Amino acid sequence: MDYCFIDHETVPEGIKRIACELLDEAIERTKPGRKNRDEAIHDVRVATKKLRALLRLARAKSHDDLFAKELYRYRKIGRRLSDLRDATAMVAAIDGLTKRYADQLSSNAFAELRKPFIRRRNTQHSDDKKAFAEVARMLTSARPQVAKWPIDEDGFGAVHQGLKRIYKKGRLLMAEAQAAPSIESLHAWRKRVKDLWYQVRLFKPAWPAMLKKLADELEKLADYLSEDHDLAILRNRVLQQSPEDRTQLEALVALIDQRRGELEVEASRLGKRLYVESPNTFARRFKVYWRAWHKEGNLPREAA
Repeated sequence: MDYCFIDHETVPEGIKRIACELLDEAIERTKPGRKNRDEAIHDVRVATKKLRALLRLARAKSHDDLFAKELYRYRKIGRRLSDLRDATAMVAAIDGLTKRYADQLSSNAFAELRKPFIRRRNTQHSDDKKAFAEVARMLTSARPQVAKWPIDEDGFGAVHQGLKRIYKKGRLLMAEAQAAPSIESLHAWRKRVKDLWYQVRLFKPAWPAMLKKLADELEKLADYLSEDHDLAILRNRVLQQSPEDRTQLEALVALIDQRRGELEVEASRLGKRLYVESPNTFARRFKVYWRAWHKEGNLPREAA
């Protein structure tokens, strides 16, 4: 499945087609017999995030209540799976630090601190069948509603304000996160960066090479902020432990702080480049790409 618009497709057609494809794929991933439980959780959560990005792109003031209800629907689905991901993410964060700073650590440096997360992950595995069945029902009931999404314009006008709004929000949240870094401010910025990343990918056929580069840079920024968020949560969780050897705990916290500092510097540098334009300029630029792409599509093949 390509998460992007295709030629000779109106915006409402494209948004609803992509939404249905995402839902079908997510429903398939919730079926019994899946080989990789953690991968299935990841895929379904990503699908719900992409669906929310679609809704925010198409959201219009005239239908605000309906879009708000749909956003809540997919947020609820994502949250139902977020707890199942939690312990796995903490184990991955510890393992990532161990690998990154391997020259300073033994291979089992944080084994004692890792054990509670392993136990929790194993406990959560026993609950995933119920969670997947519930999510499958929620996704299945959501699919018929896509056809009812009210998108009043056929062309770029249907998404112009949504794209501008998400870019503007990300720009404002970046400034807040840089002025007063916190788990909350960085996480809020990260969510809007991911929205913009998904939205830029939708327009990639309008200028493949250039928009792929932009999407790749937004993905990199989202990855920096996601790793930072997981490490911040990990720091809070390990400080709640009471290991016999506090040296392990102090060493892990020190590495978390070191890595978070590195990530936040990189995120700030990249963010300033990605959000350098005004929201109006950014949205107008995509409008030009869109119109040029559709004009090409209407030319004879030789002329195009």
